[in-house]
Amino acid sequence: MSRRRPQHEPEEQFLFSLDLTEFAGEGAQPESKPRPDASEKPGAPAEIHAVEGADPKAPEPPNLREAEAEMTRAEIAASRRNDPEYLMDKARRVFHRALLDERVLVVDPNSGVPSNADKDSASSIRYAQAMTDGIGGVPEARRAPGHGVRRNFERAVAAYLKSVMRALDVVRPGEWTVRRLGDVADGQGAQDASTVFEQYEHVSGLREAIAAHRDLRALIGHDSSIIAPDVVVARAPVADSELNATARLVDPLGPLASASPLRSAVQEKSLLHAVVACKWTLRSDRAEQVRSEARHLIRNRRGRVPHLVLVTGEPMPSRLAAVALGTGDIDCVYHVGLHELLDAIDPATDPAGADLLHTMVQGRRLKDISDLPLDLAL
Repeated sequence: MSRRRPQHEPEEQFLFSLDLTEFAGEGAQPESKPRPDASEKPGAPAEIHAVEGADPKAPEPPNLREAEAEMTRAEIAASRRNDPEYLMDKARRVFHRALLDERVLVVDPNSGVPSNADKDSASSIRYAQAMTDGIGGVPEARRAPGHGVRRNFERAVAAYLKSVMRALDVVRPGEWTVRRLGDVADGQGAQDASTVFEQYEHVSGLREAIAAHRDLRALIGHDSSIIAPDVVVARAPVADSELNATARLVDPLGPLASASPLRSAVQEKSLLHAVVACKWTLRSDRAEQVRSEARHLIRNRRGRVPHLVLVTGEPMPSRLAAVALGTGDIDCVYHVGLHELLDAIDPATDPAGADLLHTMVQGRRLKDISDLPLDLAL
């Protein structure tokens, strides 16, 4: 078993963060044009007022809505990339930039194959190349060595969630934490969720009891592996003083509501809100691994089930379907570039792939990563 992280270890540095003050006041909508007077006849031309100082020969400004109606999703994203209107736009762009800078998404300088493509599949290469064209600026470089791709992908996803979820305090107030639990393969080792989160604290005691009694281990057959998800979202329990801030809700000395883990007076461990599995691609048995880990978390928890989701950069619809289709194991699959992937698959050349992709999207089993923070606020 890998070595556990010491409790005093400092929190991991995030790849990026966003300044939320940049988006303050963005809720105000631009002024709409005044409606025509009700006394005017329908269809009558509106009176034109000259603007002082305006050049009468100057061309009219382009109608952005009409222009974007003729664009693909990737072209719309590219047109807004330099001056994003909202936090979601910039967060997604910065997230993509982190994937490029950390050599998660690159193009091999020799073969020209993107790092999320299966080099033995022409369709995978074609879709991945179209995705990189839509994202733009993908460098020709060697991918991060060893476990670097997986680790950097997890770090980018964690940074993205942390940046956006800070702005969702209005709909999900509370003290939230987004973090990785470490790596089994690195020098620090993975931190066991049963030592951190309230829903799984009983697992460590059960594991020790089973390890000490061979007959019990043979009877129960409990999985002794540690519970170490890739990225987690957790909430700290709330003090009674905070619960009673606006109304006398709970009696600190009374017997009522004395078993709820939300109260820090009852227990002090964090509450696991979401588990985010991060798989850059879905080769071989990774789809079944995601499902198996989700079932492990469902079966061993005490209390409510946390959100169980997958974030991936896999371009092949058939491999995405291996995880996305069906219900019961994970909530949903989120793609790092779904809009670019939708534009990449041509129904004329790959009708089966296009139909499968749209089936997952319309069935809400496959979404873009921009949907993930809002879905976690549910």
